[in-house]
Amino acid sequence: MRHLPLAVAVTSSLLAAQGVFDLDRTTSGTLGSTLTLQARSGTPNAPWLTMVSGTTGPTPIALIDPLDARSLSVGIDLLPLWSVGFLGATGTATYSVALPNDPAVQGAVLYWQGATLSGSPTLFGQVSNPLTTHHALINTSALLPGALLAPAAASAVAPTPNRNLGGGDFLVVTGGTNQFFSARRLATEAAPALSTARTLFTAARLNDGRLLVTGGVDALGAVIASCEVYNPTTNVFTPVASMNNIRAGHAAVTLADGRVMVAGGTNNYTDLTTAITNAVNTVEIYNPATNAWTNAPALGGRRVVPALTLLPNGRVMVSGGVEVTLLFGIPIGVTSTNKTQLYTPSTNSWANGPAMPSGRAYHHESQVTLADGRVLMTGGVFVPDLVNALNATSIAAADVYNPTTNSWTATTMSRQRTGHSATRLANGDVIVCGGAEGVVNSQVVISAVARFTPATNSWVDLPALAEPRATHVARLLPDNSLVLLGPGTTSELLHF
Repeated sequence: MRHLPLAVAVTSSLLAAQGVFDLDRTTSGTLGSTLTLQARSGTPNAPWLTMVSGTTGPTPIALIDPLDARSLSVGIDLLPLWSVGFLGATGTATYSVALPNDPAVQGAVLYWQGATLSGSPTLFGQVSNPLTTHHALINTSALLPGALLAPAAASAVAPTPNRNLGGGDFLVVTGGTNQFFSARRLATEAAPALSTARTLFTAARLNDGRLLVTGGVDALGAVIASCEVYNPTTNVFTPVASMNNIRAGHAAVTLADGRVMVAGGTNNYTDLTTAITNAVNTVEIYNPATNAWTNAPALGGRRVVPALTLLPNGRVMVSGGVEVTLLFGIPIGVTSTNKTQLYTPSTNSWANGPAMPSGRAYHHESQVTLADGRVLMTGGVFVPDLVNALNATSIAAADVYNPTTNSWTATTMSRQRTGHSATRLANGDVIVCGGAEGVVNSQVVISAVARFTPATNSWVDLPALAEPRATHVARLLPDNSLVLLGPGTTSELLHF
């Protein structure tokens, strides 16, 4: 690896201690900018050493101090760049590094660790956690080192407050081998498994930080009604009350009062045609306070893979989905609908909403609520009819709903997309990554990236991903970098 030339500044800061010597980054490390590291909870006013390396060690501290039997998680290849400073009165400090704007070091990875210098009985006192930083040019991505423990496709994400949540750690729920993503190490490690292995499930974040996982298809291919909750405090999945109906390919949303609504889906996922023709219109609501499900008024049509959206006014919008019309139990009409309905919790009732400019389905996970309260729906699948269900295509349409005016505005991306990610940045812009385009039975996974600017309702294409990917996990880290995991075992980080 080519080493980055570094210009360093160390300053004190005033932050609350957390009981351990923590080291985290507060900026993304984009090439051409300043990388800032933050030390917390160290010994007040102590001298501290910031260590950087191009390797992960281990390095015996005995090489420096024969009396110390511990090891460091960094190598000594960049020893001349190690720097000594002082922690502040609260045991905190920041460390800043000017990074070169050099394409030759695109994708560079550095490994960091901090240590206080006590001098007695050993030279090193407290030693911080190891920290990894990843460096790329602005608006670009580069692969992260190492492989995921298991593929991460069509996954859900849960918070991990006991695992450096403020630093960006999170749990990836895949239905198989779940994984923690550690933002400090930019890597994954084993996490607790679901009580029931499942795919095509839907997850909703409860107001207390837990994650409710609902339905899906089990390991035997059966559509199920069982549900479970992940508690980040205890790091355990626990079964809870099952839904009143089996369902997969449904949508779920947490209401303003903390209850969770699920809607639509199918009760048979043997194949695509069977899934569509067995679509349901049922709706039910889970109350975490009573651990009970209650049936709610049905949707206006049977819909597979619709989207549910909580609006700023507390109402819920259901949009799109593959809608099925039955006559005496026989499907006579199948299409990706452009219909919407609005649910009012206080009256427990649905009302028709304005039609989207485009019919779409499979867009629940690629919707984004903008900073001004509008909702951006990007891409999805258009199924023309039952006969041509296997010729369904991805779409490039990206429509914006304004709950204040109860109206839609149409925009268009430069590429068709299904199974892509859409993420709102700190400045309000939305980044759309990857996805698949073309006909469903012969789709091509793409690496295209685009940025949506809400102020102008406009799109601009950005440099491509390091790898094509769809049905991946996307998560914005606190430093405004965007990590993409899966759908296979690779991951990458985008810098903005």
